[in-house]
Amino acid sequence: MTALLLLLTVTFLSSCTSEYEECLDEGLFLKEKLALMERSHALTEDDQYGQEIEEIRNQIDLLAKVSGNEELFLQQVYGDQTSNSWFGSQK
Repeated sequence: MTALLLLLTVTFLSSCTSEYEECLDEGLFLKEKLALMERSHALTEDDQYGQEIEEIRNQIDLLAKVSGNEELFLQQVYGDQTSNSWFGSQK
């Protein structure tokens, strides 16, 4: 009985970790896409880029909330780049 409980606990913790990692991987991908869009927007001032940038930021924000640790997630995704990050966009 104890072994079964231990096995279920380990499985659950592994599952949570992998879900967080999946969110983080997607967040990092979106951050790279965001950086590309921001550079393109700076060159063209196209309103479509502005809308897409906002959508990407919203997706990253949602992933942060779903991850279960919003603050850590955002730190891992954006690192020290606060000027182009979610943190900088919220001022």
